[in-house]
Amino acid sequence: MRNIRRVFLIISILLFGWIFIQIFNQINLIPNYSRVLIQEDISKVENFTDLNELKQFSKSKIYSLQRINIERSDLAHKQLFIIFILIGIQLFLYISKNNSKT
Repeated sequence: MRNIRRVFLIISILLFGWIFIQIFNQINLIPNYSRVLIQEDISKVENFTDLNELKQFSKSKIYSLQRINIERSDLAHKQLFIIFILIGIQLFLYISKNNSKT
C-alpha cells in the first residue's frame, strides 16, 4: 500500500506541474508586443478604402478569434479533467493514510 501511495503522490505532483506549465504559458509576458499588434491591426482597418477588403480582414480576424476560443476551451476541458483526477488522488491518499493509522 505504501508503494501505491508513493506512485499516486508522484503522479499527482507531475499533474500539478503540468497544469502549472499550461497556465504559465497562457500568461501574457510581453504586453507591449500585444499592444503593437493591436495598433497594427487598427491602422490596417483605418487605411482600408475598399469595403470588401475590410470585410475580408474582419472575417479573418473573427475566424482566428473563434479558433483561439476553441483551443482555449479544449485546454480548459483538459485542465478540468486533470483537476478532478488530482482531487480523486488526493482523496485516495487521505483515506488510505487515515485507514493505515487505525
